[in-house]
Amino acid sequence: MSYHLSNLAWDIELRAMPKIVLLCLCHLSLQSTCECEVTVRKLSFVCGMSVSAVRTHIDALVSRGLVDEISADGRNFYRVNVAARNEQQ
Repeated sequence: MSYHLSNLAWDIELRAMPKIVLLCLCHLSLQSTCECEVTVRKLSFVCGMSVSAVRTHIDALVSRGLVDEISADGRNFYRVNVAARNEQQ
């Protein structure tokens, strides 16, 4: 759980729904690696969105470079890039 990443995510300009998904990913990520292993179904439940909406917002976050989606051994990991983005500003 990373409050540091969550605090950094608040400063990123995003619409409401993608921001909720980003904040959830930040909250579930380890601060040391900025990674979390979470299912889209769990994100859907926590964010109060449909599975397809969560997938759409993750794709948008990936295209903006805010999140990396990593597949390994049939599992999905997400790496949040908000810390690197804040250092650039």
